[in-house]
Amino acid sequence: MTKKYKLIVRKSVIAPATVLVICFVLLAPNIIAERLHQTDAPTDVPSIQGEDDWYYLPSYSNYAPAGMPDFDQKQDTSWQSRWGWSFCAPVALADVLWWFDSKHSDPNGTPGDGIDEYPLVSNYNAPGSPEPGPSADDHAFNNVNDDETTWDGTAGSGKEFIERLAWYTNTNFCRSLFFPEISGTTLFNLRRGTTMWLRDAGLQNQYNIEIITKPSFSFINERMRQNQGVLLRLIFSFPSDMNFIPKIAKLAYHYVAVAGISSNGFISVSDPEWDVANPCKDPMLHNNASIVSHDIYQVNFTSPYPHLGSWWIPTYASHRRVVITHAVIISEKE
Repeated sequence: MTKKYKLIVRKSVIAPATVLVICFVLLAPNIIAERLHQTDAPTDVPSIQGEDDWYYLPSYSNYAPAGMPDFDQKQDTSWQSRWGWSFCAPVALADVLWWFDSKHSDPNGTPGDGIDEYPLVSNYNAPGSPEPGPSADDHAFNNVNDDETTWDGTAGSGKEFIERLAWYTNTNFCRSLFFPEISGTTLFNLRRGTTMWLRDAGLQNQYNIEIITKPSFSFINERMRQNQGVLLRLIFSFPSDMNFIPKIAKLAYHYVAVAGISSNGFISVSDPEWDVANPCKDPMLHNNASIVSHDIYQVNFTSPYPHLGSWWIPTYASHRRVVITHAVIISEKE
């Protein structure tokens, strides 16, 4: 039974403390549910040693020819909240799901052949002319996003792949009655939205979804070499002399998809926001999954916030520093 509550304001102003209490009551179920779904990663997973042991996820000709795709969140201004670009979660998730879909597609097929064999990504009938054509299909470039549509947070707006994922994952709390302007995607909503997507595709019995708290680097290394889809949740870290920043930094998070890894302490990511290895002036070009920027970073195992994550990247894009707090693992069931 669903309980209904009514808030009546009688010609008075609600005190700030009351507003905070209301916010906590409304958000607490999400926070609690998110924590219940998390799993602490083992810290004793041995890493694979070697002088040059880079491992990248395999490429698939139809259509992940460069391995993990690298879609961009800066291709549509409707993907911004009042706080900035905020589609990193659905974009990173799109990278992973597209990669799995390509794995199960006919290797002799091509984007634009009009054939859609595997239901993880479907043809969403983008209104623009098919790119590259001649036919519309699941791997058409404008099936990722078409600039003829915009997204307003409703189920029927923005008909293509990334915008559909944003609705499923409740990005910017688009499906929330109370908090439509909150920026980003919570771990709880990311997991729930991915579960709903798999269910609606009829693949709920084919995949596992895990949320790992404070994953060790060797754990990520092992999962990547098992060809699993890995999203990392990062929080931004600031110099210790900026004493007012660290608590705020917990609210500034970012998602990336992992493209490759080296057990010698390097990681390669598909970043929805930055293209360091292969700068690109037109973000929509990345909707062609052959165009990627797999950005490589050296990691550090002396975390400035060990209670949040055991490893971090001191030289992240645009001179930022990030701590890896969570991993979202999507894997096929055996």
